[in-house]
Amino acid sequence: MLTEGRKYRRTPKRFLVQVYAVHDSLLDGIATVENVSVRGTRVLTWRAWESGSHLELKSPTTGDTWARARVVYCLPVSPKEFAVGLDFMRRTSEWDKRAEIPTPSER
Repeated sequence: MLTEGRKYRRTPKRFLVQVYAVHDSLLDGIATVENVSVRGTRVLTWRAWESGSHLELKSPTTGDTWARARVVYCLPVSPKEFAVGLDFMRRTSEWDKRAEIPTPSER
């Protein structure tokens, strides 16, 4: 299991984030954050991301950059949804203080 041996505790969270591929800003979309730690996060996204890819996470409302991260793993959870583990390379202080935003399925 991926949670075994973690050094940093993950806090369950659920809010939306805009995801951009650093190498191609046309690869973007909305993802749902599942949990956050000081070192990384797990998001649910619409597409598979290659391990080692660099992503930028931004506010879906203001476009402010929250974090730049490296893809550690990408696992299919359904035919059209993937769980992506991200390791923060750089983040803003607001990342840990995000208020939860209802996801489309909760509206």
